[in-house]
Amino acid sequence: MFEIFLGIALIVFASKVGPAMAQRISGQAMDAQVAQRMRELEERLEQMDERVLSLASDNHERLVDIEERVDFAERVLQQQRSAQLPPQGN
Repeated sequence: MFEIFLGIALIVFASKVGPAMAQRISGQAMDAQVAQRMRELEERLEQMDERVLSLASDNHERLVDIEERVDFAERVLQQQRSAQLPPQGN
Protein backbone atom coordinates (compact mmCIF):
# COMPACT_ATOMS: atom_id res chain seq x y z
CA MET A 1 0.00 0.00 0.00
CA PHE A 2 2.82 2.37 0.86
CA GLU A 3 4.46 1.63 -2.46
CA ILE A 4 1.30 2.63 -4.33
CA PHE A 5 1.05 5.89 -2.38
CA LEU A 6 4.72 6.57 -3.00
CA GLY A 7 4.26 5.85 -6.71
CA ILE A 8 1.29 8.20 -6.98
CA ALA A 9 3.13 10.91 -5.04
CA LEU A 10 6.13 10.53 -7.32
CA ILE A 11 3.95 10.82 -10.43
CA VAL A 12 2.17 13.93 -9.10
CA PHE A 13 5.45 15.47 -8.04
CA ALA A 14 7.01 14.74 -11.40
CA SER A 15 4.02 16.06 -13.33
CA LYS A 16 3.59 19.30 -11.35
CA VAL A 17 6.86 20.23 -9.75
CA GLY A 18 9.24 18.69 -12.23
CA PRO A 19 8.38 20.92 -15.18
CA ALA A 20 8.34 24.00 -12.95
CA MET A 21 11.77 23.16 -11.63
CA ALA A 22 13.01 22.46 -15.14
CA GLN A 23 11.73 25.86 -16.31
CA ARG A 24 13.34 27.57 -13.36
CA ILE A 25 16.63 25.84 -13.95
CA SER A 26 16.59 26.60 -17.68
CA GLY A 27 15.59 30.20 -17.07
CA GLN A 28 12.27 30.06 -18.91
CA ALA A 29 10.30 31.16 -15.85
CA MET A 30 12.66 34.06 -15.38
CA ASP A 31 12.35 34.90 -19.08
CA ALA A 32 8.57 35.17 -18.67
CA GLN A 33 9.02 37.51 -15.71
CA VAL A 34 11.54 39.60 -17.61
CA ALA A 35 9.22 39.74 -20.63
CA GLN A 36 6.33 40.89 -18.43
CA ARG A 37 8.50 43.55 -16.82
CA MET A 38 9.66 44.71 -20.26
CA ARG A 39 6.04 45.10 -21.39
CA GLU A 40 5.27 47.14 -18.28
CA LEU A 41 8.30 49.36 -18.84
CA GLU A 42 7.44 49.83 -22.51
CA GLU A 43 3.93 50.94 -21.53
CA ARG A 44 5.35 53.41 -19.02
CA LEU A 45 7.80 54.71 -21.62
CA GLU A 46 4.98 55.23 -24.11
CA GLN A 47 3.00 57.17 -21.50
CA MET A 48 6.03 59.29 -20.73
CA ASP A 49 6.61 59.94 -24.45
CA GLU A 50 3.02 61.13 -24.80
CA ARG A 51 3.42 63.41 -21.77
CA VAL A 52 6.69 64.87 -23.08
CA LEU A 53 5.12 65.55 -26.49
CA SER A 54 2.17 67.22 -24.81
CA LEU A 55 4.44 69.40 -22.68
CA ALA A 56 6.57 70.28 -25.72
CA SER A 57 3.46 71.31 -27.63
CA ASP A 58 2.28 73.45 -24.70
CA ASN A 59 5.70 75.08 -24.43
CA HIS A 60 5.77 75.77 -28.17
CA GLU A 61 2.40 77.52 -27.94
CA ARG A 62 3.62 79.60 -25.00
CA LEU A 63 6.81 80.53 -26.89
CA VAL A 64 4.82 81.66 -29.93
CA ASP A 65 2.64 83.80 -27.68
CA ILE A 66 5.69 85.37 -26.02
CA GLU A 67 7.27 86.07 -29.42
CA GLU A 68 4.11 87.87 -30.53
CA ARG A 69 4.12 89.95 -27.36
CA VAL A 70 7.79 90.90 -27.81
CA ASP A 71 7.14 91.88 -31.43
CA PHE A 72 4.22 94.05 -30.32
CA ALA A 73 6.29 95.68 -27.56
CA GLU A 74 9.10 96.42 -30.05
CA ARG A 75 6.65 98.06 -32.46
CA VAL A 76 5.17 100.21 -29.70
CA LEU A 77 8.64 101.30 -28.54
CA GLN A 78 9.65 102.13 -32.11
CA GLN A 79 6.52 104.22 -32.56
CA GLN A 80 7.22 106.10 -29.31
CA ARG A 81 10.82 106.77 -30.35
CA SER A 82 9.73 107.94 -33.76
CA ALA A 83 7.20 110.30 -32.19
CA GLN A 84 9.86 111.79 -29.88
CA LEU A 85 12.41 112.52 -32.63
CA PRO A 86 12.41 116.08 -33.99
CA PRO A 87 11.35 116.38 -37.59
CA GLN A 88 14.21 116.23 -40.03
CA GLY A 89 14.64 119.13 -42.40
CA ASN A 90 15.51 118.51 -45.98
